[in-house]
Amino acid sequence: MREYKSIGVDFTFIGLGIFILYIISDEFKDFDVIKENLYYSLFSLVIIIISSFNIIKVNRKGIIKELYLINFKLKSKTWREIKCYAEVDEVYDGKYGKSTTEAIWFIDYNDKVSLRITKDLRHNFEQVLEIVDKFEDKTNQKIEVSNPYFMIRGWTKASEYFTLSNNEK
Repeated sequence: MREYKSIGVDFTFIGLGIFILYIISDEFKDFDVIKENLYYSLFSLVIIIISSFNIIKVNRKGIIKELYLINFKLKSKTWREIKCYAEVDEVYDGKYGKSTTEAIWFIDYNDKVSLRITKDLRHNFEQVLEIVDKFEDKTNQKIEVSNPYFMIRGWTKASEYFTLSNNEK
């Protein structure tokens, strides 16, 4: 069974680690706390690095998202669980303006996002999408969603943002 892989970096955990180090150093005005607890700091840094690299595997059974450096599955979906997928521009309003993240949402039969993959910093992703096209339907338009915090975790429905063409239903 042929398996296609895409390796990517998720800066959420790296940013969280840097933010925590900033808070600790700002609170204590120097890095003495980190020097005193060097083993805890190094252990935390290794955990952040391990959890930042992930791999997407696509085969004829389904799609799997797992950590790259250790064999730990984050999410696994079969093609029967997924209704379609959509290309989404996620627009977030922040303190310094709007930022946009390009992502692929895999939507289940309850019209909720079951798997989300960001397109940024991903190797071999176009080849993986070609294989996904063989198994799943794609929405007929590119979607732009503002502040989808609950939607990307599958807590709210995403059905008002996409429609399938008649041959995809």
